Amino acid sequence: MTGRGVGVTDAIAGSVPDPLVGAVVVLTTLGSGYVVAGAPPVAAVLGARAGVLGRRDGARLLAMVGVGLAAIVLLKGMFAAPRPPASVAHVTAHGTGFPSGHAIGSAVLYGGLAALLDVGGRRQRYAAGAAMVVVVSATRLALGVHYLVDVVAGAGVGVAVVGGVLAVTRRRVGYGFGLAVILAAGAVAVAGPTTDAVAALGGAAGGLVGWRIVAARGAVGRAVRPVAGVGAVVAAGGVAAASVGVGAGAIPVFGAHAAAGAVFVGLPAAQNFSR
Repeated sequence: MTGRGVGVTDAIAGSVPDPLVGAVVVLTTLGSGYVVAGAPPVAAVLGARAGVLGRRDGARLLAMVGVGLAAIVLLKGMFAAPRPPASVAHVTAHGTGFPSGHAIGSAVLYGGLAALLDVGGRRQRYAAGAAMVVVVSATRLALGVHYLVDVVAGAGVGVAVVGGVLAVTRRRVGYGFGLAVILAAGAVAVAGPTTDAVAALGGAAGGLVGWRIVAARGAVGRAVRPVAGVGAVVAAGGVAAASVGVGAGAIPVFGAHAAAGAVFVGLPAAQNFSR
């Protein structure tokens, strides 16, 4: 066992009874790419409707997630570190191990929600967000698919993404989407035109285009009908996910994710969903 585990992966993964593995798998999905990418656009639509997430802050959250997903692909491509051996893993995991994508994604999603939601107290929000990151990170160790260093580093990267995007988008939200495009392009350069890298670049580019349209039309604060808006998000996200699931080529994956990113961010400018 490599030093990245410092003995923790062996101890935790080995202590999980087989009947509990299913429950751990369910918990670990809270930091999966599908949840990290899919929850923010839904939160942006419904949060604005409920008055707990301003439309501008909803866009900042989407930019934050775009940066986080691009950072995952870029860093994994840079380090290309192996996962723990199959002998300690309870499930099959693909890709490289360092840093943990689930830890980065959960820190970005739940940290971003804690920072931007207008509900409860700030301490309570950050405590809840930190708890979610700890839970997701612990599941990666319990399933034996990551070392301790992987999840600690991943959580640190996620926190840095949240802080960095909050800073650069304080005055101009477009800077966040621009940063996502730059990191995603770097991921393609480092990892090659892999599905994950191309998807990250497509989503970031689409988000940037969507934001430019919204800003140009002065539609940042325009209301979005929740049912139609969530339906559009689910449809666009479903097509993007399907393009990956069926193993479509780089161009279809890029196009599907670019369209999804544009829909996620550009909903306030779409007359058929907004007024």
